[in-house]
Amino acid sequence: MYPTLFISHGAPNIILSDSKSKRNFQKFGLTLKVPKYIIIVSAHYVTRDLKIISPDTNKIMYDFYGFEDELYKVKYEINSDRNLTNNLIEKLKDENINITIDENRKSYDHGVWNVLALLYEKLDIPVLQLSVPISYSASQLMNLGEKLKIFKDDAMIIFSGGVTHNLGDMSYSNSPKQYAKEFNEKIKDIIENANTSNLLNITSDNNFYKNHPSSEHFLPLFIAYGNAINKCGKSFNSEMSYSNISMESFIFDETK
Repeated sequence: MYPTLFISHGAPNIILSDSKSKRNFQKFGLTLKVPKYIIIVSAHYVTRDLKIISPDTNKIMYDFYGFEDELYKVKYEINSDRNLTNNLIEKLKDENINITIDENRKSYDHGVWNVLALLYEKLDIPVLQLSVPISYSASQLMNLGEKLKIFKDDAMIIFSGGVTHNLGDMSYSNSPKQYAKEFNEKIKDIIENANTSNLLNITSDNNFYKNHPSSEHFLPLFIAYGNAINKCGKSFNSEMSYSNISMESFIFDETK
């Protein structure tokens, strides 16, 4: 069985940086066994209902602007797979999860390739990307994660988002903003103590909307939590960048 990962992916130019998080992700990647394939959910692929990218997908997108020219020249070989895609759809439908192929989605966003490039310098296994279904409630997202457990014997399942994500209030200060720090610590406590009730009710926290003016970067954490057999996650990276962007990342069902 492979672990479940939730990774706060931060800014796309992390791949060019010499940051603590970059070094931690690369070091952490060396501890991971290579699965038969990867299933990944990124905050940068949001649809109303659950979808999976086209099985013909074999390229990356540069879905950002205003960064270093070098970032737009980064290459990363990555491919989906038709047989695995069809198998995933069939098995999820057997679990009463409706999912369809998004034939218009034929490239991987930076929430996918940036994370994978840090964990695996070279990747020669298929990568299936699922959308974040925005119509789902928190409990429905957890249930989706629960249903995805059937793939954990062959696939590593990765959720790419952010514990905090308020781009409008970030700065270059070295001092973390209090509301981001408090919320990050609360989430870390919830995950490390498997507090399902508090996670389900997190939007009632006074700091939730300060950290998430829109919720898409937080939603993958609900699916990751549902996907975990052992709900007590362990943090493997802690850093606050740009004063309010948490890089807190968790592993569930860690294998020794």
